[in-house]
Amino acid sequence: MLWLEREVVASLVSPELDDEGRSVVERYVDESLQSMPDHLRAGVAAESLVFGAWPRLQDALGRYDRRSMDARVERWKTSRFDPVRQYVRLIQSLVVFAEHELAPGMTR
Repeated sequence: MLWLEREVVASLVSPELDDEGRSVVERYVDESLQSMPDHLRAGVAAESLVFGAWPRLQDALGRYDRRSMDARVERWKTSRFDPVRQYVRLIQSLVVFAEHELAPGMTR
């Protein structure tokens, strides 16, 4: 997973999930992204690089705050730009599946 993808997953994972469950979810999302056909994965990776440029720069300058990513992801969920909303929906669908089907002890 690319840096932004890992950050988005961390924002979307339920806070009720323990470290083991988070690890299971992250691994599933990583494997799912890796198993995408190359042309689809290239598009998602390009979005990750573009959308993550500013947060990554903030991180490099020591000004990155994890809570700001949570707020950013919430804004992206309702963005008027389709590629932004679809980016979050793709990752969120993988997170939700992993939480419900793979994460041990996760109940909702």
